[in-house]
Amino acid sequence: MSQAEPTGPVAFRGGRVWDGHAPATHEATVVVAGGTISAVGTDSGAPASVDISGLTIIPGLIEAHAHLCFNAGPDWRAVYDSDTPGRMLLRMAANGRSMLEAGITTVRDLGAPTRLAVELREAFASGPRLLVAGAPITTTGGHCYFMGGEADGELELRKAVRERVKAGADWIKVMATGGNMTRGTNTLAAQYTIDELRAVVDEARRLKRRVAAHCHGTEGIRVAVEAGVDTLEHCSFTGQGVVDYDPAVTATIVDRGTVVSPTVSVGWRRWPDDGLRQRRGEVLRDMFAQGARFVMSTDCGIPGVPHDALAGGMEVLTEITGLSPVDTLKLATSTSAAELGLTDRGAIALGLLADLVVIDGDPTAGLAALGRVRLVMKGGKVVYRSLV
Repeated sequence: MSQAEPTGPVAFRGGRVWDGHAPATHEATVVVAGGTISAVGTDSGAPASVDISGLTIIPGLIEAHAHLCFNAGPDWRAVYDSDTPGRMLLRMAANGRSMLEAGITTVRDLGAPTRLAVELREAFASGPRLLVAGAPITTTGGHCYFMGGEADGELELRKAVRERVKAGADWIKVMATGGNMTRGTNTLAAQYTIDELRAVVDEARRLKRRVAAHCHGTEGIRVAVEAGVDTLEHCSFTGQGVVDYDPAVTATIVDRGTVVSPTVSVGWRRWPDDGLRQRRGEVLRDMFAQGARFVMSTDCGIPGVPHDALAGGMEVLTEITGLSPVDTLKLATSTSAAELGLTDRGAIALGLLADLVVIDGDPTAGLAALGRVRLVMKGGKVVYRSLV
């Protein structure tokens, strides 16, 4: 690959293309002009060329559930609690940059101090495109209460939604159950009633926002679906190490078109209970078989899940569900773009944003190739180039 930095319209020539939809790669030239894709095929009109012979160009990857404010280490809480806003913002920027260099060009951050998340989104030219929720809405003492999002009762919940929209949040995040990272909460039980969650959804709809609900135990998943949330984060049907799967709840998820964000990560490989991982895989296989809609997500930032490890999470998903590499690639590109309402990205097609990644190898044949990123383009600008 040529090391000359292109200016103006540029054509990627000599390599193979996976466009975000096709069952395999094919030889083609991709032309970029003005921040968008201007041609896909054999066009030779661009004055500058990038030789990608032997490489593959794909759409930028999408991580649908991240926490840029966490450090992915076992000391995450001590670091979080001791941070100044400035230190936290610097860490968030560094984490985002590592994601961009891994080919992740869009990130949905679902939990960080609201002001910092919005500030980073507005100023982050050197990082991925961000969708931010700010501080998750939770009960008093509920999951992630330390982020400052406590709200009880319908009036407080409506006000909490309004506050986040006023601050500039793209999504509303609500904790429908307890979580594993907040001592004293209950992952099996619902934190809010259906009416309370409906207040969140109604207020978000009025203000043209969508709602992501953290939910583990079956009761919380059921409540979130009945309340009409848009995405189910984790949707694990687990609590205290026990899987309590209810296929009838999945049938309702499918019927309502609720999107599942399963947060499958490289951290799953380190679980001491291999049976739990197998059972979770069985649940996901059944959900796919029933026709549930999915996005690709890892919950990166939590202990053991680095921010740049989306590709590893994709490999784990293929291992436990039997999905093909191409189907998993779609989840992290065109499918996630469609489900998150991002109609300007997720594929290589005329008029879409030129968020592109050049890979050494063919990821449609094996997802390990995603670990060999050679170039990342965001909005028509090369933002990362490997010297390897």
